[in-house]
Amino acid sequence: MLNQENIDVLSSAKTMPVNANKQNDSAKFNIVLVSLYNTESYSVRTLHAALAKAGFNVTTLFFKERGPNNTYNKCSPREIEFLAEQIIHFDPAMVGISVMSAFFELASEITKKIKMQSPALVLWGGIHPTIRPDQCLSVADAVCLGEGEKAIVELAEKASRGYKIDDIKNLWVKTEQGILKNDLNSLIPNLDSIPFPDYSVNNKYIIEDSGITPCDYDQVMSKFGMNFMTSRGCPFSCTYCVNGILRKIYKNKGSYVRQRSVDNVINELDYLKKNFNLAHIRFEDDVFACNFNFDWIDEFCEKYKKMINLPFSCYFHPKTTDERMVKLLKDAGLTHVSFGIQSGSEKIRHSYFKRFDTNQEIIKTANIIAQSGISYSCDILMENPLEKNEDRRETLSLLLQLPKPFFVNTHTLTHFPEYELTNCLLANKLISEDDVEDVRKESFEHNRWNPYLDASRDPTNMLWSCLYHLASKKSFLSDKKIVQLSHSRILRRFPVFLLLLLKYWPALSSLKSWTGIKSFLYRVIKKCSQKIKC
Repeated sequence: MLNQENIDVLSSAKTMPVNANKQNDSAKFNIVLVSLYNTESYSVRTLHAALAKAGFNVTTLFFKERGPNNTYNKCSPREIEFLAEQIIHFDPAMVGISVMSAFFELASEITKKIKMQSPALVLWGGIHPTIRPDQCLSVADAVCLGEGEKAIVELAEKASRGYKIDDIKNLWVKTEQGILKNDLNSLIPNLDSIPFPDYSVNNKYIIEDSGITPCDYDQVMSKFGMNFMTSRGCPFSCTYCVNGILRKIYKNKGSYVRQRSVDNVINELDYLKKNFNLAHIRFEDDVFACNFNFDWIDEFCEKYKKMINLPFSCYFHPKTTDERMVKLLKDAGLTHVSFGIQSGSEKIRHSYFKRFDTNQEIIKTANIIAQSGISYSCDILMENPLEKNEDRRETLSLLLQLPKPFFVNTHTLTHFPEYELTNCLLANKLISEDDVEDVRKESFEHNRWNPYLDASRDPTNMLWSCLYHLASKKSFLSDKKIVQLSHSRILRRFPVFLLLLLKYWPALSSLKSWTGIKSFLYRVIKKCSQKIKC
């Protein structure tokens, strides 16, 4: 709770006197932003740029890097203590922490450490405070719901002058009179008005293993690639995705899907190309060119090829993929596409995921991409309690109809709080509250986002994950033989055989002679295939 040691935060019903000693000079109002397990953080770097543009002295601390394949390694109590010490070192009047659901407990520990040593106002923002603001205000002084560029600058400007901050849209504030809940601002209609993310090394540090070093963006890109956004929002509302809930939160607050102008996108990319070792760009839009605006696509492809001319990858959706669009993007430098399938069962997709593409649309999309000479990958959700083996067979059947080779990203379904699918599973008692991510924190425990084969899966999901990966490869196994393997009693009990086969697939496929290998594998597979359940 805020008191007179903090920034003066008051409800409109009762007003405490403004502290006359508050500094009016924004440059002396120190702000520290904290990004957890995300050194790229497009959003935090954008907030840093917005605050710096407004004249504030802002420092960003990137606390720990992600591990290989998007894994998170738990931090030690000493690392949390060290982070708090570094925050205090910068003498902040305000601390902003970006919080995902898996990091709720971690952010709580960090905040408590800060408040033990500093009167700084602690603001939380990001996905989790947006969907569970009341829970977050049990720890933080204030939370920002939704887009934060306008709100955080207005908060800093008012707080630095000693003004009340009780009327800032998008902010909920904890006061002595209770929680003050302001309305949401309209979505920012013109994305070009937002400053580019601050990619410089200035006032940015990485904290890892109780050490602090300057954050060099070239080093970040060498590990995680160059992530870039040309739009905000998604035209779809899948129940397992945050866009499903954000669309409801932002109802009647403006167009949910917004696109930056081509010139704005190219100017930022041109800056990055001139200042960093840029070799490849990964567009992280939920669906690239999702407005299906060919004027935008034509202009983008022409200017990108002329001024940037680097290979890039992006996300498609079967409902918005068009042959002409793919051809234009291929000519501009598109080398890889990812798109979601999630389940080969149309019943699962339509009834539970509210994802209304058909299997034929998925096959058509894969064929358009493959025929254009572009590699592609498909996302599949594993460990879905709604799926039965017949649904998984439909997924395998669908994958076998796609042009090979391709990549399969077998992600584990994570139950994020307040998502429509999570609430459905809770209502049907297929999961418990302990399975929800802000409590379970499975992002730390398992390779939840690992797109590759995961040996920690239960035998059933390990078997199907292996079969999905096998279906994506060109091999001596026929589609019929792969389907037969899905019925094998031995493989159901010991799917590790398929796991090892796929693990060493690159080494096996590089050998010039397959005769002996094929003979051995065929004998083993034949033995497994003969154990088919009737």
